[in-house]
Amino acid sequence: MKTAVQFGAGNIGRGFMGQLLFESGYKTVFVEAKKALVEQLNERKCYPLRILDAYSQKAIELKIENIEALNVSETGAVADAISRADVMSTAVGLKNFDPVSAVIAEGVKKRCKTNPSPVDIYLCENALNASDILRPKVLEKLDPVVGKWAQDNIGFVGTVVARMVPEAASRSGIEDPLLVVADSYHRLAYDQKAVRGAVPGIEGIYPAGNFKAAVEIKLFVYNLGHAALAYLGSLKGYSYIHETIKDSECFSVFDRALEETSSALLKQYPEDFDFLDQKEVREDIRLRYGNPMIMDTVHRVGRDPIRKLGPEDRLIGSAKLCISQGIFPENIARICAAALCCNFQQDPDAVKLQEMIKTRGVEVVLEQVSKIDPGGALCEKILYFYHELRK
Repeated sequence: MKTAVQFGAGNIGRGFMGQLLFESGYKTVFVEAKKALVEQLNERKCYPLRILDAYSQKAIELKIENIEALNVSETGAVADAISRADVMSTAVGLKNFDPVSAVIAEGVKKRCKTNPSPVDIYLCENALNASDILRPKVLEKLDPVVGKWAQDNIGFVGTVVARMVPEAASRSGIEDPLLVVADSYHRLAYDQKAVRGAVPGIEGIYPAGNFKAAVEIKLFVYNLGHAALAYLGSLKGYSYIHETIKDSECFSVFDRALEETSSALLKQYPEDFDFLDQKEVREDIRLRYGNPMIMDTVHRVGRDPIRKLGPEDRLIGSAKLCISQGIFPENIARICAAALCCNFQQDPDAVKLQEMIKTRGVEVVLEQVSKIDPGGALCEKILYFYHELRK
């Protein structure tokens, strides 16, 4: 049986990659930092996955088997698993790349000596530059000989994750700590140019020749739309994304914002994104985000507003894309203003954002966090909507 090493046994690790790997005939070794989760997975040797399909409006119960788990601190055992793996993947978040890079480096050293065949690490981190961050962190921990071998034989392959995996703990009636709940989206685009080994036979993964375009379509359509519903919904007191999308006013802003970015993407990537693609993507978004079974909270989707207001992220990045293509992002500016009003008390990032606005002023925050020209038309429009919403 083929073996996969999956770093991170959280929502995407268990709720997406675990399913794809199991259904494709792999044994999956999860590498996880949470001791209790590692113990539970090893005790059960399986976990339940509930798929909530927006198209059929049915719940599908799955049991994911052929698994084991290692703690990230078990360096020797993890290195041994890496040396034997047919494929690897991560879903840990960019902030956790430091500890993960250390254990990957140990595994690369062992693989170079005992099994010097190429292997790829599929990075399920939803970031265009994930490979540019992880690769140097691993390579700097290797001696020159192993480092040269790793550059030729270890692929750091970016991916585009579009499956929604809400927090199961927020759902009523959930008692099994290993249960993961997810929507049914079953496709994973990867950066074809970054592959070093043989492409693994994993159902649902497919190559993206222009990976930058694939990431921006995800970030500036899927992620922008999700964030729009979270921030607009929070201002109206909604708890769930599917409630927001039913609100005609919120839906209008959401839909017009997607029209802005879709039009810009059509201009930016005419060979990678056509009108039919745009129509299919937006129809898929409306159906999946409006799925009441998912019960995805506006808090989960809207958390970390400082990051999401960053200069290249889904909000400001979308606006800049539109401006670059001669489209003024009127509705995206309104969504940016709603994000600046985000006041989720349970989210430290949202609390920090409100403290920054209080002490420095919203204009300075936009300049420092979003890196936009304080005298520019975009900044002026965001400020206009911000003051309107604050009223």
